[in-house]
Amino acid sequence: MPNPSVPQQSPSEMAADWCVRLHFEDCTDADRAEFLRWYDADPEHAAEYLKMCRVWQVSEQLPPRAQVPLEARSRRRRAPLLARAAVLALAVGAAWAGGWSGGMLPGSVRYFMAEQARRQVQLPDNSQVELNQRTGMLYLGFRDRRQVLLRDGEAYFDVQRDVDKPFLISTDNASVRVTGTHFNIWTAPAQTTVSVSQGTVLVSRGEDGDGRNQGTELTAGLQAVVSQGRMLQLKRIDPARSMAWRNGKLMLDDISLRDAIVQINRYLKVPLQLEGNEVGELRFGGIYDTSDLGQLISALPRVLPVKLRRGDDVILISSR
Repeated sequence: MPNPSVPQQSPSEMAADWCVRLHFEDCTDADRAEFLRWYDADPEHAAEYLKMCRVWQVSEQLPPRAQVPLEARSRRRRAPLLARAAVLALAVGAAWAGGWSGGMLPGSVRYFMAEQARRQVQLPDNSQVELNQRTGMLYLGFRDRRQVLLRDGEAYFDVQRDVDKPFLISTDNASVRVTGTHFNIWTAPAQTTVSVSQGTVLVSRGEDGDGRNQGTELTAGLQAVVSQGRMLQLKRIDPARSMAWRNGKLMLDDISLRDAIVQINRYLKVPLQLEGNEVGELRFGGIYDTSDLGQLISALPRVLPVKLRRGDDVILISSR
């Protein structure tokens, strides 16, 4: 097996090589130990490997194929590092044959991350996206569609219209399909909220595939909430309120404390955590400055029957 520590390779090329190498069935303990040495040697290595792991998830969006024969994998292991990086999707059981021209694999892959501040990005199709803090997004440009994977975050989309290449967004529990419009998505593992300010959006539960069937059509001023184990909920909203985060505001409208802390924690260095189920059902609201949510936290015991205490790297909220 080639040595991924060959000099004059960029960190991204090395990360791609390691991502392939670690998924081979005959990867040894010595291989893993060598990977850890490379991973720990430089923060840039860790960052590039994380990005490559995101790309690895592309395989989940590709059509399944027969397992690659062991002898084919052995031949690929002898290929140069860049060649193995190019067949990353093939290494996880999806066919590269036919490639982008066949519509099976993306012609472009981009990963975007907003850490401590909001971030404005332009996608390869010229669509504009604003990412809220601590939000990551993977974009896949296929021949016949544009695909976005969004996990645990919030983003505002201004999608470039293209009737021949629909824009599809997948979260942990919902699918969104558009051709060109303006809308906001907030998503967490158990819930996704889609709010439309302009145009038309088709929203469906995640298990309904890409949103072609059994979807609910949203127009401007409508919001859909997709939750695990519940029917899709619709309501009319003021789009400006659901997108207030773009102006540094957090608007909570008669929301449960359980749902609120998911949004609040996005802006905190020390997160909130509930102690007990009953306290999570308490409801409150208000408009808060996301740059100074300390005032909100300190006010909680005055507006709700709760008490706060500092735990191990968390602030615990319990009933009073």
